[in-house]
Amino acid sequence: MVELLAYTQPNPALREGQAFHAGDVPLIWQGKSAFCANLMEFAARLCYASTSRMGTSPSFIAARVREGHEDIIEHAVATFRWMDTLEPATWRTQNRHCEVTQIGAREWVVSGNARVWLQFFRERQALEALPFMRRIAPEVYAEPLGDAAELPVVQQSPNSLPPERMAALATYEDPPLRVTLLGYTQPVLACPEQAAAHGSACFLFEGVSRACTHQLVRHRLASFSQESQRYVDLQKGAWNAVTPPKIGDRPEAQALMERTWEQLQEAYRALRAMGIRKEDARFLLPNATETRIVTAMNFAAWKHFLWLRAVDKAAQWEIRRLGIQVLRMLHAIAPHVFAEHWRAYEETTASG
Repeated sequence: MVELLAYTQPNPALREGQAFHAGDVPLIWQGKSAFCANLMEFAARLCYASTSRMGTSPSFIAARVREGHEDIIEHAVATFRWMDTLEPATWRTQNRHCEVTQIGAREWVVSGNARVWLQFFRERQALEALPFMRRIAPEVYAEPLGDAAELPVVQQSPNSLPPERMAALATYEDPPLRVTLLGYTQPVLACPEQAAAHGSACFLFEGVSRACTHQLVRHRLASFSQESQRYVDLQKGAWNAVTPPKIGDRPEAQALMERTWEQLQEAYRALRAMGIRKEDARFLLPNATETRIVTAMNFAAWKHFLWLRAVDKAAQWEIRRLGIQVLRMLHAIAPHVFAEHWRAYEETTASG
């Protein structure tokens, strides 16, 4: 017997006020499916800079899955309770990206992203969850995976928070940086450690440098969909560069950087005019190149990220600025999970 406990829901602040109008995030709601599938499509289209085409191709996600580009489906998570079975006992050893917590003699809480569940279904495991996942993200599970079953009614109360915590979820903007919490799963267990294993959050980071995302993607128990330099043509005016403050504060250093960037852009255009493919012309682009990336982790992985990138004052300035905003939003979602991080951050801020 299986019960759906939680799955990725939109950040409620995105439907209110100015935060909803930040960048192209509102295009998520132009998708033609459930939110989880729309989130996957948005992440995929961000890679190709085609978010303006949200909802124009009903088979878009199914086609990406057939092609094997399954990283995009990792941004949506579902949590189930299994009862009267020992089956989930070995699942964590079969896929390290799922979380399994035993809460009774034959009772388990299991969380995984849509790719985790797809793997299990292909191996003819956890099939009791298949009808629920088909309801949550039907495009992902279009292939024959198990016996046909009537799709259950999937209901979950929208993510809601008190007004003072809701305010913390508004999109943060300090140009060029923009941090948007796209969606999250509500914690289903009270114990902070168990809640960390079974809660998750998905963010969109914009206006960050490739130097920053090189650090971000080192956090391996995570899912990433980044704007591609292989498929997106970075011609003059189509890319920006992130300037370190200590360079921006010195006019002569800033001028040197800008001259160099202009030369690189000229070289990029020249290579493209020669017929050099984007995937090869990108080799001369600098670490300063601005990029966008969708990033999802469970709360346990975010906790590790925050210790290194938000709380630690020795963290590199750009990723720490990003990490502090992640901490602010995650603490609003699950204060009991991130209380220690918040307390340490406030202590470091107070000490200067």
